[in-house]
Amino acid sequence: MASVPTDLPVAPPREGIGACVSVSRVVFVLAALFLWLLVLQAPLRYGLARVHLEALIYLPKLLMLAAVVVLPFLRSRASMPALAISGLAVLYLLWGMVNLSSPAQAAFGFWVLVPLLFGLWAGSIIRIEQWRHLFAMLFVVSVLGVFLNPLLHYPWSGQTLDLLGKSIKVSRQWSAFGLDRYAGFARASFSAAAQLLLFGVMLVVLLQRRGVKLLVWLVAGAGIALTTTKGPLGAWLLLSMYFAGGALLRWPRYWLQLWLVALTFALLAMILLPLSTLWIQYDPTLHGYASKFLFASFGDRLNWMWPDSLHLLNLNGAWHWWTGRGLGGIGAAQQYFEPARYLAADNLFVYVTVYVGLPMALLLFVGLWWRVMRLSLSHEALAWRLPVILGLVAYGVVVNEIEASLLALFWGLALSAHGVKVDWR
Repeated sequence: MASVPTDLPVAPPREGIGACVSVSRVVFVLAALFLWLLVLQAPLRYGLARVHLEALIYLPKLLMLAAVVVLPFLRSRASMPALAISGLAVLYLLWGMVNLSSPAQAAFGFWVLVPLLFGLWAGSIIRIEQWRHLFAMLFVVSVLGVFLNPLLHYPWSGQTLDLLGKSIKVSRQWSAFGLDRYAGFARASFSAAAQLLLFGVMLVVLLQRRGVKLLVWLVAGAGIALTTTKGPLGAWLLLSMYFAGGALLRWPRYWLQLWLVALTFALLAMILLPLSTLWIQYDPTLHGYASKFLFASFGDRLNWMWPDSLHLLNLNGAWHWWTGRGLGGIGAAQQYFEPARYLAADNLFVYVTVYVGLPMALLLFVGLWWRVMRLSLSHEALAWRLPVILGLVAYGVVVNEIEASLLALFWGLALSAHGVKVDWR
């Protein structure tokens, strides 16, 4: 694979170069701590539970939450997505506290957003090439966890623990149509697959030697296949075409423009497919093992997950289509506060729509599209942001992504760049 150009935007500091280095170093340490937690989450949860210190697993995220509060006051520049999404998060946190049955449910919804918000504020501070060795180590450990899983029985597989009166899964042990879904050191197979996909993308962009790039990408694909997670595998195949074509053509401008068109269609699919279930009753008939394995879960999304999730907006009045239910109105927060209504959304647009309402969701996704189009006018689109966003959008058609901490973090990092001047004085 040919080298992909890298972009290294750094926002100017308020207090000089030394302050910039200090803040960027703290951001790196917090991000590294959190990423290692995600990669080794299952054994860490298992080990901490055995010594009754399981609550420590949330320390890195708590530190990220503190950084989300502090960073806006340490930086003189912020990306427009960071300002806009942070403001909306506070607004819909307050709305969720008023609208939902429990203010704690909305607070939990805000807790879910922490990796996204951290990524948005950190994205204009970091120098991504300095993370190359971190990504390489994380990738190797993720690969080892998945590839050793068929050979070894991990003691944390299928285990649960009790925390604050709630039962929490240490690592999900499951199968699909008789095939084991290997999670490695992650909490679930889809988490391991997301790690291999995103760390693989970053290494393909940041490494120099073509042979090593190709090896990394093929190993990532093999590991994703072992997890039997179809969404990341589809994203890997899509990005394989992106990288292979770019390498063969030496990354001409029209190649990137072609993929911006593909990104536009993927975003439209993410929005229009779920909305169509409100008027069209899909009933896909699947025959044969292969078709059921590949498309059964997608059929479930068409048949009930997407329409049922959107119909949450009809609870207590259809006006929720305009206002949303607020933070915590769908997904993980429901598991703890309204389990009888729990739905995962399984689509990024559906998840956001239930949070903020249809008009605001459409506005946010138009803003997302416009942000990517504007980035494409500069050298940044030639680097890591475009393939990361391509992979995230492709996967976001079938998963909500906000509750997948790694995916949410990368969304924040990818959408941030040189920002606008802000003065809190």
